[in-house]
This record gives sequence, C-alpha cells and structure tokens, in this order.
Amino acid sequence: MLVVFSAALLLFFILVARLTYLMLFSSPERLLSINRTRHFFDITVARRGNIYDRNGVALALTVPAVDVGLDPKLVPAQEQKMVLGRLASLLNRPLEELESTVAERTGRMPSTRWVRLAENVPEVIFEKMSDAHLRGIYGNRKFLRTYPQRGLACHIVGFVNREGVACYGVEKFVDFFLRGQDGWVLSEKDGLRRELRQFRSRGVPCVDGCNAFLTIDLTIQKLVEDELEHIAGLHHPNWAVIIVSEAKTGKLLALACLPSYDPNAFNQTPIDHLRNRAVCDCYEPGSVFKIVPAAAGLEEGIVDPTSCLDCAKENFEWQGHSYNLPRDHSDFGIMTLTDILRKSSNRGSAQVAIRLGPDRFFSYVRAFGFGERSDYGFDGEAEGILRPPQRWDGLTISRMPMGHAIGVTPMQMHMAMGVIASDGYLFSPRLVERIDSGDSPLAVRMKTIFDRPSIRRQVLSRQTVRRMRAMLFSPADGRVESWDYACKTGTAQKIANGTYVHDRHVASCSGFFPVKDPKFLVTVVVDSPETDGATGWGSLYAKPTFKHIAEKLAKGIYP
Repeated sequence: MLVVFSAALLLFFILVARLTYLMLFSSPERLLSINRTRHFFDITVARRGNIYDRNGVALALTVPAVDVGLDPKLVPAQEQKMVLGRLASLLNRPLEELESTVAERTGRMPSTRWVRLAENVPEVIFEKMSDAHLRGIYGNRKFLRTYPQRGLACHIVGFVNREGVACYGVEKFVDFFLRGQDGWVLSEKDGLRRELRQFRSRGVPCVDGCNAFLTIDLTIQKLVEDELEHIAGLHHPNWAVIIVSEAKTGKLLALACLPSYDPNAFNQTPIDHLRNRAVCDCYEPGSVFKIVPAAAGLEEGIVDPTSCLDCAKENFEWQGHSYNLPRDHSDFGIMTLTDILRKSSNRGSAQVAIRLGPDRFFSYVRAFGFGERSDYGFDGEAEGILRPPQRWDGLTISRMPMGHAIGVTPMQMHMAMGVIASDGYLFSPRLVERIDSGDSPLAVRMKTIFDRPSIRRQVLSRQTVRRMRAMLFSPADGRVESWDYACKTGTAQKIANGTYVHDRHVASCSGFFPVKDPKFLVTVVVDSPETDGATGWGSLYAKPTFKHIAEKLAKGIYP
C-alpha cells in the first residue's frame, strides 16, 4: 500500500509540475501553438441560389453532398473488411476497389487519419451509413452544383468549376446574387475537436444565395437545340447559332450554339466548345444586312417601295463620281426597291447606299447597333468590325450594303432585325427576368433594375417600319399555319488566305412573325455547311430551320 500510495503521489506531483511549466514558463512559440490548436475559425458555406427558366423549371441546382472517408486508426484490422463490405454495398461499388484505395493510401502514409473513399455522395445515402453505425466512417458535408438539364441551355447558364468559381453565362453574370454570403465562427474546441460553445467569442450566420429566374422558355430552347442537332447531322457545319426572342421586348426565349457541352462534365469539354458564339464570333452577314440601306433610304426619303433602280449596269454615276457596282447572282434589270430586297440585288442595295452618302449610311449602320456591343451583359462579347468612313476605300460604300466589309455577331444581326419587328426601336437582349430574394430590400432593388425597359434608342419611324415589313413579306412564300412571316436570308462567302473562296459560305436567315403584329424574332446562322462545292445559300441551309421553328411556335407550344 505504501508503494502504491507513493507512486500515485509521484504521478500527481509530476502532473502538477508539468501544468505549472506549461502555464507559467512555456515559450511564446509553444503558447502560440497551443492557442492555434485550441482556437479555431470555421467558415459556414452559404448555399448557392438556383437558376430557373421563366416557368420555374430548374436549370441549375445546389444539392447537399458528402465526401465519405475512413479513419484507419479507428478500425481494427480484423473489422476493416466487414466495414468496407457494408460500405461498398451502400455505395454500389466493388469491395476490392475500396480495399485497394485504403491499402494504397496507408502504404504510402501509415499514420494517415483520412482516406477518401467516395466523393459527392447524396445525403440520403450518407444517412444510411450513419444509421448503420459503421466504425471509422465519417464524411465532410458540402454543397454540389448540378445541372439537371445537362447540355440544354449550357451556353446561357454556364457552370461553376471545382474550386467554386463561376464561369461563363448566368452563373458568372449574376454570381454576386447567386453565391450568397458565407458565415463564420470564432470559438474553441476540446481535445476531441468538439466545439466548446461556452467559449464561442463571435459568430456570423451565413446568408444563402438568391434564385435567378431567366426569360428563357425551356420548351422553345429544346425545340431550338433539336433543330441544331438536325443541322449538325445534315450539313456538318463548323458552328451554328439559333436565337429566339420576344419581338417587342428584347427578352430572349432561346439561345443555342453548336457545338455544345454538358456543364456537369465541363472539365471533359474542349475549351472551344465553351464559347458562346452568338456574341463572341464575328462573320460577314451577307444579304441579311440589306435591310439597313433599304430602311435608311426609306427613312431619309431618298427612295420608296416603288422606286425603280437599274440593276443591270455595272457602274453608277452619282454627283460627279462613278462607282463600280458588285455583281448580282442573277441578271436583273430595272426593279423596284421591294423587288431589290426580296430578290436580294447587290447592285440595287449599293445604289441606295451611294445615294445616302458615306456619313449618313454609316450613321444608320451604327444606329442599328453594329460596331458596338449589344449590351448582352456577359463577358467576351465582341463589338464586331465596323470602320469609320475616313478609313473606307473606294469599294466600301458599294460592298458594305450587300453585307461585306463588315463583321457582325449573330446577336447584333438578331437585334438589328428586331428594329423592324419592334416598331423601330433597338433593344438590348435581356436574359434575366428577376432575382428572387424574398421580401428583402435587395429583392425590391433587383426588381427595379431588371424591370427597366431595355430600349437603347429609336432608329426608324413607324411608317418606315410598316413599309419594311410589307417589303420583307413574300406573298408567294410567307405563311406558316395561320401566321404570315417576314424574313431575309443571307449568303456570305468566307475569306481564306486573304481572298473570298467559292466553296465555303455563312448561311443565315433572320425574320419575325406574325408580320402585322410581330411576336417572335428568330435568327439562324450556319457557318460552312457541307455543300459538295455548291453555294451555301441561306435560303437552302438556314431558312428551312427558320420556317420549321415558326411552324412549331404557330401551333401554340408557347402561350
């Protein structure tokens, strides 16, 4: 008893001496280390807001997930196979795979306390693991960004990468509102790393992100992407774009680009596929651009729909100067302005622009939105290529009216056609309908911002607009179902090695319907369709897609 008592007393004095040394004589470095071990700063990650289409269909969701791992030190060797076996059945994975992962990690790092066995496990599966009381199995909870529609509307939505950084599309455009505000806790923990709540010195709760509702209609988006797949299978173009919007508001109903990708597997996608070609890629628009000189001539009173111009001559004399006119695809004689637009005469359009003069013609080109960003709002939008008259050569005034000597994006051409569809106003494309953050002051402020009209300026008078609609409508081929439609096709030769080539073209078609009171605005652009050496006419490779979309919308898939 004396020996036991002496031993216990000795241990007690050793403990007191050690505590005295740690509390009174420890070095500042040791005290700092102790404080770092005891105190902790923990960040509570906010839940990212969801993205929905205009009807509330989810385009991007944030779901809880768990990274599941094993602590080898807590599982005796004789029990490890049993634990991993039950875990394999819950994860629906081979037992051998889990055993191999554990053996490899512990072989390299025998003292490891964490072996990751599965990532992004649904919370319901992890709850089953918890109910099974598997020794040594625990998880790190997190939020996982998923895209339930997969590649549908991918160039609109964008994605969030593995580091939680928003990339491209709506994810990046309204990231400030979607990501919310992370919270944090400054507190202390015990030896088992459990928080001692009585020592919590400060804490800020997290604020979850707001939800974003878009102007996109997923039904129309699916229709558009099906059409792109049809184009890809039939014509194998380099790329293609289709845009559908409300004619009188600028709200986008669908926007799709080819090639596409799946945001859930963005890291397996070629970087070139991520680009939104509707706003990033420039091309020469070809004959679709002829709406600009025609509308400008009508607005300035230089011509009217019945004005006759001689489209047979190769040179045009005007105010003491002789201008070389471009060739036409057919032999035209004297035609009215209406026929020039419908039959797409290069020489007739050039004569109208020459009569306007470089400065006035250039001012209308700018007024239609070319040479400036469309205010789409996302990163990477191109301004296009438009040189001022001071930098024009002798051919520019006669070639630009036919859609050469200028570079445009599909979105710029789409919104320019919208001037005729929207009573003469140039709109900015609008993609975000509203940001939903409940009844907070932020919600009210965001509602005010996104409810503002997106009119940039008035370009044409209503009289000119009515004339242009009548000129673009073809009585022989301008009706689908119960609706009349008006459109203009374009066929632009591509440039290779500094010269125009005859076997590669950009085919396009842009128009609206119904003609008298436009509701929808549609643009189709197809780059380099396979034509077996023939001309890639916009009427053959883009207009059929325009008409098919018009037929579907006329049948009432969109209320």
